Amino acid sequence: MKKILIISQNFYPEIGSAANRTKFLFQEFSESSEVTLITTDPRYPNQNLYKQDDFWEEGLDETRVIRVKPRTKKYANSILKRFLFYLEVMCQFIQAIMRQGKDTDTVYISTPPISVGVAGLFAKRFLKTRLIVEVRDLWPETLLGVKRWNNRLFLRFAYWLENKIYQQADEIVVNSEGFVDYIVGKGVPKKKIHFIPNSLTEAEFECSASQNKQLHQKPKTVIYTGNVGLAQEMDCFFELAERFKTNDAITFKIIGYGFRLQEIKERLKQYQLTNIAILPPQKRSQVLKEIGKADVAYVTLVDHPIFEKVIPGKVIDYMGMGVPIVGNVSGYSSRVIEKAKCGYTFQHSQVDEMYQKIKELIENPEMAQEIGHNGYQYAYQNHRWQQNFKKMEAVINRDN
Repeated sequence: MKKILIISQNFYPEIGSAANRTKFLFQEFSESSEVTLITTDPRYPNQNLYKQDDFWEEGLDETRVIRVKPRTKKYANSILKRFLFYLEVMCQFIQAIMRQGKDTDTVYISTPPISVGVAGLFAKRFLKTRLIVEVRDLWPETLLGVKRWNNRLFLRFAYWLENKIYQQADEIVVNSEGFVDYIVGKGVPKKKIHFIPNSLTEAEFECSASQNKQLHQKPKTVIYTGNVGLAQEMDCFFELAERFKTNDAITFKIIGYGFRLQEIKERLKQYQLTNIAILPPQKRSQVLKEIGKADVAYVTLVDHPIFEKVIPGKVIDYMGMGVPIVGNVSGYSSRVIEKAKCGYTFQHSQVDEMYQKIKELIENPEMAQEIGHNGYQYAYQNHRWQQNFKKMEAVINRDN
């Protein structure tokens, strides 16, 4: 039986696409291999969230899950504390790796953060095994996009480390095709890079199919879910809510978390936008239900070239729940939405055009249903875990 070691900072019951992806891989790999997972205790976006029983579910065997417990607690608003947190996690991961048997066949790491990449490099050498690197985001490029940690010396070291991880990886898995050319540009052979996108399970697709939403129900809802951080530009969302605030038949909803959430709440009070509801973070199954009940789903990223290479996990969820998408994204995300014929994307300056399109979707529910169905069909054809996991198995079993 193949022995696999997975290293990921994010894992169940944490919310977000990174934890969800790692949970699925851990469960599926465990069916045919002996899998050990090294992760942290749940803390994203905050530890207190997971004191609630709602985020935990029965049936997940954690016998082979090693959870390290960093002492650094709060780091979101402090660059220094964030750095110390990553450093502490990296050291604890390395200690856990040293307790693993030398008969490990494959080490699979999920990045960012890049500190997990360092742990992966150590595991490859210490365990003398294959290293598969999953790239969910381009780090440190993202730091430039959000204008954080722009110290030249730090960035020079970070880019050197990034290259080292790519070069030492036996295989690289990306969740966005937009990453391929970037990584190839670092001197990595294209044959070593494998596109395996975020996906939904059959049960999650069935959740969408069972919604049976009434076309002419009111009020209509525009929803945003997920991270409200430095990479998300929410100005247009507020401007849209401002324009619809006299229309009682349309409401806006945010189910979010992240660096800028408190700022968003304060702004909501300042502008007295009573048509926006901000709900606390919820477990994935509940969020998908809320998406499925919505009439329009909103997505946004900061206007920067680096974000033209990514596709937010929420886009896949929106499509899978059969809801038309409107938002401020460009590049790869925009091309996927256009290819799927499941929504409309705009520049950040095109608030008027976006307002008109949302108004059109709200007033023409048959049109919205058709566009949402296009997204569902595209997601079902291209973003089913049961289908894409076969590609993952091929990568794991690939001979060097």
